[in-house]
Amino acid sequence: MKLYSIIKKKSCDANFTAKNKQESIKKIAKLMSKSVKEIGYQQIYDALMAREKTGSTGFENGVAIPHAKIPQLKEFSVAIIVSKKGIDFESADKRKSHLFFVIIGPDDRPREHLQILAQISRLSRNRNAQKELLSAKSSDALVESFYRYTTESIEVTPEKENLKLFIMVLNEIRFFDDILEIFIGKGISGVNVIDSSGAKDQLSDIPLFADFMNFLGERSDSRKTIMALLPESEIKDITMSIEEVMGDLKKHSGALIMALDVPYIKGTMVA
Repeated sequence: MKLYSIIKKKSCDANFTAKNKQESIKKIAKLMSKSVKEIGYQQIYDALMAREKTGSTGFENGVAIPHAKIPQLKEFSVAIIVSKKGIDFESADKRKSHLFFVIIGPDDRPREHLQILAQISRLSRNRNAQKELLSAKSSDALVESFYRYTTESIEVTPEKENLKLFIMVLNEIRFFDDILEIFIGKGISGVNVIDSSGAKDQLSDIPLFADFMNFLGERSDSRKTIMALLPESEIKDITMSIEEVMGDLKKHSGALIMALDVPYIKGTMVA
């Protein structure tokens, strides 16, 4: 999904004000209604409110991502809204929300909806992007900043490309959510995750080696092994995105990535 094609300048607002969460959702629904023809303000408001009742979309560090699936819609619409003073949006960290990414779209395209959410979630954690968006003076400036920091997903045609088996062994479990989000944001759904462990956990069950456990260190041996069939052209891009999260893997002992040739494939679980 190319985000630049669904960002709606008419619905963006660099100087948004609202007294509370309910009022902000009303105003957000009115803004979004400027960019869609199939439905009106009330349907957007009802859908956004229904989503909020399942759990607040106010996340940490001043970011909120109100979103809803609406049956009458045929396409996705995204808007960026900035509140300088901040709004109590019942965020996870109890702080006011200043930066809002709003997403509405059809209810029969969940994979694309998830992909958009993942890409925006990654963008929202980029401190430089946050700073630039929050300081924008106009809708034009908001959209320009959004374009600058958004990485477009690559359209994948696996039947025409050489597929590789991408394997990542991750010791630093704290990075797992961010890494999985990278795959989702790029529209790669055929990802397999295995809870795995190294020799330490296995040897601990063998009495002969019990006295040597301290030699292997105190570090937890719990790991995640991530596997996916990817076009060869995607491997470098995925690896670079992971290094944006973890740092240079050549200097990091918390992960290992390898890509293997696949001589035979039968099935549909590809990128």
